Amino acid sequence: MADKMFIWMQLLGFDRDDADCGAKRFLEQTGFVPDGVCALLFHADFVHQHRGMSEKYVLPPDVCAYYGIPQNAERKRQPWTNHDLRQLSRNLKAAGSGLYASIMGSTLNNAFHREWITDHPEIHRHGRGDEPRRGHFLLKRFRDGTYYEDFFIDKLCQTLVDYELKGVHLADGLCPPAGGMLHSIDFSTDFVTQFLDHSKTTLAPEITCSLGSDDPASITLRADWIWKHCREAWIRFNAWRWVRFFRKLCDRVHALEKEVIVLGMYCTDPFETLYCIGIDLAEIVKAGVDYISANILPTSCYMAGNIDRPYYFHRYMAIAPLTAAHLPKGHLISMLGVQDATEEWDVMHHAPCLLERDMYTMMAYQLIDRSGTSRALDGYFVCLGDGIKHQDWRWLHDRADIALSADVACCLSPAMLWSDEAYSAMLPAYIHTRRWTPFKLFYELAKAGLHCSAALRSEALDQYSGTLIVPDFDLLSGDEKQKVMSYDRGAVVALACPEFDFTRYGLQPSFQMTDPFSDWPMTAFVLGARVSPETQRKAVARCSIDDGRPNLSGAPEDAQEFTYTLIDTLPFAKVTGGFVQALADVILDVMAIPFTADKPFIALRLKHGAHRLFLFNDNADHYQRAFVSYKVPVRDVKIISKFPILPPRYIDQASGKLAHLYTGKQDPMSRFEVKLQPGGVTIVDVWPDG
Repeated sequence: MADKMFIWMQLLGFDRDDADCGAKRFLEQTGFVPDGVCALLFHADFVHQHRGMSEKYVLPPDVCAYYGIPQNAERKRQPWTNHDLRQLSRNLKAAGSGLYASIMGSTLNNAFHREWITDHPEIHRHGRGDEPRRGHFLLKRFRDGTYYEDFFIDKLCQTLVDYELKGVHLADGLCPPAGGMLHSIDFSTDFVTQFLDHSKTTLAPEITCSLGSDDPASITLRADWIWKHCREAWIRFNAWRWVRFFRKLCDRVHALEKEVIVLGMYCTDPFETLYCIGIDLAEIVKAGVDYISANILPTSCYMAGNIDRPYYFHRYMAIAPLTAAHLPKGHLISMLGVQDATEEWDVMHHAPCLLERDMYTMMAYQLIDRSGTSRALDGYFVCLGDGIKHQDWRWLHDRADIALSADVACCLSPAMLWSDEAYSAMLPAYIHTRRWTPFKLFYELAKAGLHCSAALRSEALDQYSGTLIVPDFDLLSGDEKQKVMSYDRGAVVALACPEFDFTRYGLQPSFQMTDPFSDWPMTAFVLGARVSPETQRKAVARCSIDDGRPNLSGAPEDAQEFTYTLIDTLPFAKVTGGFVQALADVILDVMAIPFTADKPFIALRLKHGAHRLFLFNDNADHYQRAFVSYKVPVRDVKIISKFPILPPRYIDQASGKLAHLYTGKQDPMSRFEVKLQPGGVTIVDVWPDG
């Protein structure tokens, strides 16, 4: 499948004064024709206040630039007219690309123009407590009882047609809605009434009495009661409402032969997106959404945030394979955080090693489904593309070509099982236990040095060979459990809930361990492989030490929710660090691969027979070397990444000394080392004999 390349950018990246409004200049600068250009027109009033094309008028400054900033690295903000923008759209379409209207849900309190929502304050999202009303909430109703979404979709379709746009991109604040977590929004009378009408839930009398008042105390009262007494129903209602909205939107937009791209998430995996934001990504794609523009932005979110914000590289990267497994194939692209003049960060120039690692890693992950093994992501969504010079586009091109160069036959590193049944069962299970999700397990193992390379959909299990990680055996369907128990093409490492009854299924693990310091202790067990005595002893020793982190206090349902997904998402039951490290050690021990490495890695086998290894430097400040030792002779090793420049150094089998070899084909050698840049990843292709 062809890989997609979209560019998200402000109008500052085009020149209104050019005869073609800057289309040719921009495409010459990028050096390629993107699949689409999402013009960050920012303000939803681009749609709300669209007046047609019969008259020429100047667009507000906060449409001409993100938050109305005065300039980027290329030019000062220009007063674009509606006719200028239509001409740009026509010219990009003629060049083989196309322009999407990308809009957010923020409001700027009439800073640049009188905003539509000033006259429709009921459409603001209503948060709990004294939190100010802000942003647009697409699912609300006007005072007269009609739906905002119907008005919005009508105006949007008129706008798309009049500007001859390729489609729409709903971004931050519109989808997902502004303001953060689902437990905080929207508990207005309107939206709670919609919930009651749909779910037939009965509220306590004092909560019913609060309806009609949207003062902070009433909203907080409703929020607390609903979240405590009918949380699952509230979450599923929100998911249903978004599906209803997108079915309306996509039916109308597709009838115009245009497309819908949606952010839909906020650096969250499918389960976190459902629990924290109230959106089921797979269901809105089934409703018609063409692309989810996932924001896998570990480096830019870290560097642009407060100094105490963690660097969630592993967490963000795990979004790719698990979201791909959740969605129908072909609908997942990912933002690539390059630079942003408005938010004032530039990863390309200020942290190029980390940007390169982001590019390579997100395209390393695979999806295994009934059609076989393929890249989890369907392409990049460059964020943001205005202000990037030609030579920097060339830099990005070179690395994208490398990232997309792997023609993968199968995975050597483990695959994690994805089950739609377990995903659905996780919502009540998590609410009542705060158990780890597959996503949490995926990235915590990566932090412990064990990278999964893929997510495997359960219906494709019969087609897979290799090490299998099963995160929630007890939540699988009966058929899925039977398939896992009969799997014989590699080791199975599975986890289950406390007091899991092995005898019920006739399971006889070769090794098992339980976290002794958790109030909700997970049990890990191994099927189809033997764990070495040394690794067993090490695992037992690791599990015998408490890391001192506290268990959740009180009922799991009452654990305090987080407020912002870019900092943290879900509270979890305690899992001791030693247990996670022991689990990583056990998986490494039972993996049937013909090499060892002293640095974390992802390993794939390519269709031409080579092993592609992604070797990670876990130190952001220093160069390091990775030592790889094959159990079979190696014919050749080639550096695929841009760094290092020199070829690998082989360890001479006789002398044990390292030496660079420059003279062409060498005798078979099995041990080599390569240099790793600070915080980076080196990619090598290895041709083993046999």
